[in-house]
Amino acid sequence: MPETKIHSSSIAPTSGVPQSKQKISLFMLAMMNTAVVVGLEGLPEVSSFGLSLIFYYAVFTLIYFLPVGLVTAELGVGWPGEGGVYRWVKEALGERIAFLAIWCQWLQILVWYPTVLAVCAVSIAYMFDPTLGDNAWFVLLASLAIFWGATIINFKGIHESGWITSFLLIVGTLIPVLAAIGLAAWWLLDGRGSVIPLEPSAIIPNISSVGQFVGVLAIFSFLSGLEVNSVHFRNTKNPQRDIPRSLLISGVLVLLVSILGALSVAVLVPVDSINLAAGTLQVFEKVFNVLGVAWLLPVIAGCALLGMIGHIMIWVIGPTESLRVAAKDGLIPETFQKMTKGGAPRNVMIMQAVIVSIICLLGMLINLNDVFYILTIISAQIYLVMYALMFVSVIVLRFTKPDIERSFRIPGGIIGLWVVAGTGLLTSVLGICFMFIPPEMQDVSINATWFTPILLLAFTGVIVLPFLLYKRM
Repeated sequence: MPETKIHSSSIAPTSGVPQSKQKISLFMLAMMNTAVVVGLEGLPEVSSFGLSLIFYYAVFTLIYFLPVGLVTAELGVGWPGEGGVYRWVKEALGERIAFLAIWCQWLQILVWYPTVLAVCAVSIAYMFDPTLGDNAWFVLLASLAIFWGATIINFKGIHESGWITSFLLIVGTLIPVLAAIGLAAWWLLDGRGSVIPLEPSAIIPNISSVGQFVGVLAIFSFLSGLEVNSVHFRNTKNPQRDIPRSLLISGVLVLLVSILGALSVAVLVPVDSINLAAGTLQVFEKVFNVLGVAWLLPVIAGCALLGMIGHIMIWVIGPTESLRVAAKDGLIPETFQKMTKGGAPRNVMIMQAVIVSIICLLGMLINLNDVFYILTIISAQIYLVMYALMFVSVIVLRFTKPDIERSFRIPGGIIGLWVVAGTGLLTSVLGICFMFIPPEMQDVSINATWFTPILLLAFTGVIVLPFLLYKRM
């Protein structure tokens, strides 16, 4: 078909999408999927669920993580050019809705940054003096220095430091998490007590209120991000075989690392003393003090810092690549279309850094744990809007553009498409709605009278603003 030829062979290489003849192995793709999802920042928050987090993660993997991966895979190999989510949604639902999608992708990252920056600041504190992590001014200044530094470095473009950020993620995320798991296992095998009950019956959650269920929805934020790797799916040796297998492998790894990492915190750190920015490091602090090797704590804190910086380096410029493509379509005011010599959207990144700085400054006025949770929820809601549009897009494109060449399709034909994308869409919509309800969590104390109004106001503003901006173009 002529349309297929145009799509698969006539698109010239662009600066936004690296063109590589080297094929990605099944193992490497699985590792990349795992690295982009797993992070230290979510483990302390999830640890408050105790042993029942095993059940929660299993369910969320089936109804959310795997649908996201399968849908991203089909769209990524079908429309592999620059733009990512923006291009997919534009092809299916039009330019206006595509602008909303990338707006949500970008905004959710903005409200996520302060949480990971707080982990960075606390990691720096643990390298010198853990009590510095309780100093709001130290956390603020360290956060701002790291974020503005990452922004300036990324002015050179997304491809300049790709291998460095991958290295940072492996050294700074997987190694500390695996070490924390090992220490918790040693603690239990040595006959020492666990903070949480470890009976098998504790795996099944006992939810007595909607508020308790709502607290679990933060997991959405910790199982997202696979669409970032979509550009690599077309470079696999056998897409129809390797992509689903890589998703299965990465799904298992994400489950194991996330569950065991969070349990290592839950086993060793009482809920009422968990610091959501330092929970993982609290595990090392407790065990290292018992073993008399407290000098190792700064080393682990340094690794954690590298991992978080790796996350930030990827995300600082990642979502702005879609904004760069939108700029070509004239959807962004002219002042935000200016690029650096390396192809980075300079003014968008500067505006991003200013907004993040303001959010970090406001975080000084509120309890850090509450800030952590509220930002996580707002981030998850906004992200779920983007994912809902992505799920709708894959269904629409299967019917409106069936002749576009796809080296990978969601298994099961049309029925499989509806089951996978429909499950993801329903999960996303219900997740957005339930998150407006105040949570009931032991490590977070939130005033229910203002929680829902603030979230409603923030959510409405986020959704309405891109349409107002679009009409002014």
